[in-house]
Amino acid sequence: METSVLTSKGQLLIPKRLRTKYVIKSGVKIIFEETENGVVIRPMNEDYFKSFAGILTGNGKLKEEIRKMKEEDNSLEERKATNLKTAKK
Repeated sequence: METSVLTSKGQLLIPKRLRTKYVIKSGVKIIFEETENGVVIRPMNEDYFKSFAGILTGNGKLKEEIRKMKEEDNSLEERKATNLKTAKK
């Protein structure tokens, strides 16, 4: 375990060993994730983005579910419009 000190300007120095190990270079964005146990600090480097690879692929069920939801919503809107027209007469 390594430690660091927060400066009066709110800056935190990440120890060199960890910067090297996790490929944290100048300009790399850092994620601060709150957990029940505290804060997790992670770099938004290439490995971070690779962890999302394939997350949205699947068997097409989601696309079909979204299509059905749109149809149901459109049907509901049409019924509301019809009811408003009928009520105005």
